[in-house]
Amino acid sequence: MSTTTTSIASATSALASSTQTCTNPKPGKNGYLPPEACDSILLYVPSLTAAVLFCVLYGLTLICHGVQAYLYKKRYAWVIMMGATWELLAFIFRALLTRQQNNSNWDTVYTIMFLLAPLWINAFLYMTLGRLIYFFTPDQQLAGITARRYGRLFVWLDIFAFLVQLGGAAITTETGVPTSRIMLGVHIYMGGIGLQELFVLIFTGLVIHLHRKLIHYEQAGILSPGGVVGMSMSRHKPLPWRWLFYVMYSALGMITIRIIFRLCQYAQGTDPNNPVLTHEAYEYVFDAVPMFIALALLNVVHPGRVLQGPESEFP
Repeated sequence: MSTTTTSIASATSALASSTQTCTNPKPGKNGYLPPEACDSILLYVPSLTAAVLFCVLYGLTLICHGVQAYLYKKRYAWVIMMGATWELLAFIFRALLTRQQNNSNWDTVYTIMFLLAPLWINAFLYMTLGRLIYFFTPDQQLAGITARRYGRLFVWLDIFAFLVQLGGAAITTETGVPTSRIMLGVHIYMGGIGLQELFVLIFTGLVIHLHRKLIHYEQAGILSPGGVVGMSMSRHKPLPWRWLFYVMYSALGMITIRIIFRLCQYAQGTDPNNPVLTHEAYEYVFDAVPMFIALALLNVVHPGRVLQGPESEFP
């Protein structure tokens, strides 16, 4: 993910400090400090209502994913539950920050959780592809790579992107450092999300390849719209396999929207005239909402509703 608006706002404050143009006013209501203050964290007044709303939304999708993991016996669903948990924690600390707007600790936790949570959703999609290959293909491989290796390969790539982004995000939350140091963190973070998008594009190509392969199997009579012909299923009636592919494409699209937003946001640096830094709505519309949609879609068409039976999980 990307460094949040608050981190770049801190960089703007650091720039003001370095040029001796900032002021030291007394914190106002809920600890608010105006943008020209030396210790300002936010360049706007954050909404408690919006933060609480997304706490509720992410909390609901987390509960649903927990119940579905149990019902469909998908142990690997803990990964997407982590994504929902990190988003929930981010907005809990966001809500706290709205009441203490000069609390850098709340801001730091919110920033790191909010920026990195989507990587868990990515990882869940990567692991789902491996299980789709294992379940639906006779040779349990795609493009010469086995189903197990797909999951491992992309998860390790995801971890690498995670570490790069974590390093960048951590630098942007440092205090009392020059603007050049903050911008270094921003650039590292941008490199991390650029890598994440590269992996997403490669992964999307592989999902499309598997999709076309399954259409061929269906036309050959090896596969039915509901699953593998002749395979025993669980007590839950499976959904058509195409539905899961459509949801995966949609979730990948939501992740891409978020990444493009962050790249555009940080490409403008710490310019205080950057509207993204002074309007809270951008982060909700282009980050919080897409990630909630991705999580909710994976509730509606959970992989466990398609991957059913003895061959639906790795032994």
